[in-house]
Amino acid sequence: MAASVCISHHLVVLVLLFSCLVVVSSFSLAREAVGPFNSIYSFGDSSSSAADHIAATLSLPSPQPYTQRGTEFFESGLSFATPGATIMKPFFFLKNGIPPPPQSHELSQISTFMRFFYEDCFSFHDCGRNNKVIPKALIFMDQPGINDYKHAFLHGKSSSEASHLVPEVVETIKNSIERLINEAGAKTLMVSGILPMGCFPGFRTLFPEGDSIGKNRCHRGLNMFSKLHNDHLWQAILELRLKYPDVRIIYADYYKAFMAVLKNHAFLGFKTNNLMKACCGSGNAPFKFDVQKKCGEEGVAVCSDRASYLHWDGFRLTPEALENLMDTLFSKKGFVFPELKVGEETAAAVTRRHSRIHARVGDISYVIRHLLFV
Repeated sequence: MAASVCISHHLVVLVLLFSCLVVVSSFSLAREAVGPFNSIYSFGDSSSSAADHIAATLSLPSPQPYTQRGTEFFESGLSFATPGATIMKPFFFLKNGIPPPPQSHELSQISTFMRFFYEDCFSFHDCGRNNKVIPKALIFMDQPGINDYKHAFLHGKSSSEASHLVPEVVETIKNSIERLINEAGAKTLMVSGILPMGCFPGFRTLFPEGDSIGKNRCHRGLNMFSKLHNDHLWQAILELRLKYPDVRIIYADYYKAFMAVLKNHAFLGFKTNNLMKACCGSGNAPFKFDVQKKCGEEGVAVCSDRASYLHWDGFRLTPEALENLMDTLFSKKGFVFPELKVGEETAAAVTRRHSRIHARVGDISYVIRHLLFV
């Protein structure tokens, strides 16, 4: 009987190892280059380094803050991202019974870009319709609208109430894209959907009711809300593609990519017990997050093993989780539409980043620890 138990145990380990190899192989990258891009211009929340990961994936320099004005920065890309970036005007929040944020960041980002474009670009470069700068650049919009919804939720709106905000938010995103196309001559834009809000400790703290999905405790209503926004955004992108057939408008499916990382968290080094906890936070389990205490404030602790956490604080990913999310986007699993393929050198660079996973697959103790006992 002891022998049969031992054999059964080894079979379990072999099956787990085989499954791990299958998952790792799914991260292999496309080899055909679609470029070339010369630079990236990014918009969104400056607390996210997604643009830096995309730049690394495409072998481009990271976009520098636009405040470092100068001709030497223009051609290498600029970031117009600002903290807490929203896209709607104050009146939008007021008419929906929500106190407006201090300023509307995303609109100011687009306006700042256009002002910079006309003042600096035309002054020092040939930035007309046939210019060599913007048409060869990737314009990246990172989760536009996410902070507008966050602001609504922080002021007591339910997911049902916030759903009425979606059409106007997406229409504003659509208008911003058109402005970049018509006024700046953008030829390639990447617009991301929003992450599954119901899987984040901050949003789960705001919505503590027991509406959950399995072991991961993701909030069904909030995830449905994220899907609603992403569906509206996808429809808007399809309409823009028909209107501007010579412009490549790429949709990055953050929701699907994050759920893939969540599903394979053990293989990627994230502990099951930490999936819904903030690394930098305070408060009680299961989320270790307090809306009244921000990361960096007195009494807010930082975990000692950040790489085992998905969430840095209540609303942001850890660098390790973000890296895996961005790598997943550029895999062959269909997270970017149309597919943004990369060249061989870039594919090799991302493959090297995944070498950590291959090393773990070879370590049977790692697999046993994370799949059997965590």
